[in-house]
Amino acid sequence: MKQLTFYLFLVLPLLGNAQNVSNEMKVKNGSDITKTLPYSERFRYSSFLDGKVFFRNGRVVDAKLNYSLAHGEIQFLDAKNDTLILNDKNFMDRIAIAADTFYYYQHHGHVRKVAGYSQVMLAEKQILGTNGTERYAAYNQYSSTTAISTYSSFVNGAGQPQELEGSNKILLKKRFVYFFLDKNRDIYLATKGNLLKVFPRHKKALNEYLKTNNVEFFDPKEIVQTLEFASSL
Repeated sequence: MKQLTFYLFLVLPLLGNAQNVSNEMKVKNGSDITKTLPYSERFRYSSFLDGKVFFRNGRVVDAKLNYSLAHGEIQFLDAKNDTLILNDKNFMDRIAIAADTFYYYQHHGHVRKVAGYSQVMLAEKQILGTNGTERYAAYNQYSSTTAISTYSSFVNGAGQPQELEGSNKILLKKRFVYFFLDKNRDIYLATKGNLLKVFPRHKKALNEYLKTNNVEFFDPKEIVQTLEFASSL
């Protein structure tokens, strides 16, 4: 690994997805998880797969790609089999790995398309989160300035890892965060308020739906059902 980037995001709740139920991982305070965690816990796919990087100017590049949970981004293998982070991400339109499509957003990293509708796409981001007791509401503050927890480890502007604060052992768990991508491909955290922003002409019907259905915006099945209803209006 040429460069360590250790992003542990704000604590998320235990989600309905089966992948969130397992794979609790203990790491030493301030450790380099790219060395201490097994490969299967650090990447989405079991190996680097053939993929394509589509640039906005029409250029297409083939590469061996995988999604790194530690970085929150797609990585590639170079000719020396070194694992590297992609450059020029802001010039890329999308990335295809197997049947999956990823989009890049500054401050969010790469998100994976889950479902597509006429006015919106649902995307997810798989991360490593601390296994704390904070409620999901805390993650509503997710933004470019609050994405990194005050008790997490990350690389600073000088490229130096910052040590974790608190206990000697940190318990990590795989988590998922969900986003709406609108027609212009602008990104919104999946919340009630942002749902109404994406479907501004159907606020009344959606508010009625949300009153009747207690939608949990961290449950992908409930989000999909809500988007299917919204798209039918």
